[in-house]
Amino acid sequence: MREFSTPLSIAIPTTGNLTDDVVANAREAGSTAVFRRNAGDGWVDVTAAEFHDEVCAVAKGLIAAGATRGTHVGL
Repeated sequence: MREFSTPLSIAIPTTGNLTDDVVANAREAGSTAVFRRNAGDGWVDVTAAEFHDEVCAVAKGLIAAGATRGTHVGL
């Protein structure tokens, strides 16, 4: 077996977290559809603002369940 690798083509930020892009997208392009979801009877668009609201709701639920900074959760 051979192993191949390539150098990074982008710089990885040393600060921030996964939600930074969600917040920025909601702020800058809230009405833009960022993905589609199967709603049972067809596919529906989900806007950046709607996704941001869903991420916030999940975060609030995790906090209410006792999650704190550093708590590991599986999603």
